[in-house]
Amino acid sequence: MKPAPEIDRPNESALFAKALSDFFTTKFLVLSTAPFVITMILAFFLLFQVSGEFFDMLAAAAQAAQNPDAAQGAGELAQFAKEYPIVSAILGSFVFKAVAGTLFYIVGGGVAVLVSVILAVVIVGFFTPMIVSEVQKRHYPDIERKATVPLWDYILFVLGQFLLFLLFLVVSLPFWFVPILGIVAMNFPFYFLFHKLLTRDVAGEIFDKEEMKEVFRRAKWRIATTTLILYLLSLIPGVGILGQVFFVIVLSHQFFQEAARLRGAKIAETVEAEVVEDRPGISR
Repeated sequence: MKPAPEIDRPNESALFAKALSDFFTTKFLVLSTAPFVITMILAFFLLFQVSGEFFDMLAAAAQAAQNPDAAQGAGELAQFAKEYPIVSAILGSFVFKAVAGTLFYIVGGGVAVLVSVILAVVIVGFFTPMIVSEVQKRHYPDIERKATVPLWDYILFVLGQFLLFLLFLVVSLPFWFVPILGIVAMNFPFYFLFHKLLTRDVAGEIFDKEEMKEVFRRAKWRIATTTLILYLLSLIPGVGILGQVFFVIVLSHQFFQEAARLRGAKIAETVEAEVVEDRPGISR
């Protein structure tokens, strides 16, 4: 009778060390440049568009404050300047524009980092099958990749997570400027989306739907611990964009190991059941 395979115990430090050794190979380093370049282009484009609108609004406010009747394109701002000249003078002043501009780049810069991380997660999703396949070839050739989750199921999942992300984002907005609590409030929606998209992308390349549910149930906290560490790393400027391939490698190792544990446990249960059946005088 075939004995049940030995199941390795989780080891976070070994997991990251193994992933790091993979990442610093020529193939993965070259592969990591594609998500980095694409994300940087999109992030700078979005920041340029948003900052342009913001400073156009400040310029219109200044023009309306100085001469409401002559303001061009100010619309409601010109009307506001006529009704509230003191407030408009403050809004159009150099000091206000300097302070507002500084706050925009501080808060906007933080949000830009978070948005760029999510953009990078979405972009690296297109490279995930290639990364998972390479990790399997290097370390887990005997572990089968089932990957039978339907595309439509994945699309519905992503849409649902984005809707939840927007809901959490709206609910958290009032807390953004509360000391200490604001840091958690700002990061929670982005970590939620980071965790959901990244884990589903990688797990979907290894498990079928039922196995995926079972792994997320059994290893929920182990997986959450890993993604939290990865998310904190992603907040370091540059790492969140350049390190996405490394993040997928880490989770690939973790999910292949979880697959070995899950399937090994099932074999152990089957072996135990067969032993019980083979023993005389023992009925199930």
